[in-house]
Amino acid sequence: MRIGFDAKRAFRNNTGLGNYSRFIINGLVEFYPENKYFLFSNGNTTHPELKPSADTEILNIGNGILGSLKRAISYGNNNLDILHGLSNELPFFAKNGKTKLIVSIHDLLFIRFPQFYPYFDRQIYLAKTKRACAQADTIIAISEQTKQDLIDFLKIPENKIIVHYQSCHPQFWKQYPEVEIETAKAKYGITKPYILQIGTLEDRKNALLTLQAFNKSASKNDFQLVLLGKKTAYCEVLYQFVNQNNLNDKVLFIHQSDFSDFPLLYQGANLSIYPSLFEGFGIPVLEAMCSNIPVITSKDGCFVEVGGDAAVYIDPRNSDQLQNEVDNILSNEDVRLSLIEKGRIQIEKFAPQKLINELSNIYKSL
Repeated sequence: MRIGFDAKRAFRNNTGLGNYSRFIINGLVEFYPENKYFLFSNGNTTHPELKPSADTEILNIGNGILGSLKRAISYGNNNLDILHGLSNELPFFAKNGKTKLIVSIHDLLFIRFPQFYPYFDRQIYLAKTKRACAQADTIIAISEQTKQDLIDFLKIPENKIIVHYQSCHPQFWKQYPEVEIETAKAKYGITKPYILQIGTLEDRKNALLTLQAFNKSASKNDFQLVLLGKKTAYCEVLYQFVNQNNLNDKVLFIHQSDFSDFPLLYQGANLSIYPSLFEGFGIPVLEAMCSNIPVITSKDGCFVEVGGDAAVYIDPRNSDQLQNEVDNILSNEDVRLSLIEKGRIQIEKFAPQKLINELSNIYKSL
């Protein structure tokens, strides 16, 4: 097959959609080298983690405004069997008589939570998503929750949507030596056993709930709480709570970090918390299970799909419930070990080669 990708994110984004795009491209190149791959990008055409084969064609469709327009309108795909838009969009004139079109839809958070997105951004996201879904022969939803949102919000026919999960970055599938973990802890000033929450520190990620639960927890005298994520205006709410409750020596904020240190910090933690109000998938839940630590997450949305019976679920608006689960896991070794063992089984659902094989079968079915 001749398979093309909108590879802008693969070359430009270092996390999120970039990781997803590189996972798809690298996995196909590794496990299905008999295909011919074409990577379309406007601007960047290299990334240290992207590993195209020697005969993969990388096509720079242009820089600046002209390149962006060409990416949005058409960059030529008449000789392709498959064109896969990896990040919620397809070129406006991608439809032709030969090429089958696929688009991956990650979430519709801009519809579900409009208060978190500027008005004009929402309109652009909506227009791109609706147009891509209308054009596509098949829509890949990265979770059952995203599939249901496509049906509920955009009235997409169910038979047009296939749920195909994503994996997490390859670095999370490795186990690291204790000396490297200890070095990472020292680098960021972690001095005690700790509870970890990773994710942008914004309202939707709900770190205030974690702080409220930690403040009431019997564990707060023996553990640090580490909140690792990009700083936003929401952090002022978090700082205020920490100051008002004299938690300055118990809570560590990490706003600047190396992504390569994330698995080390996960593996050094006693517990991961991810009480987000809503996500398209919930990568940190999978990252925690791959890191062999227990995880508490929200009962709403996609999180049960990711965690299965290997995670503990709470109401993301109930700090008492979160506090009880934190204390139960940290004080009960049998509970902790049981969750870790279940996690080892659950992550096989997201094993890279398994997911790439499933994606190849989707392509072949078209």
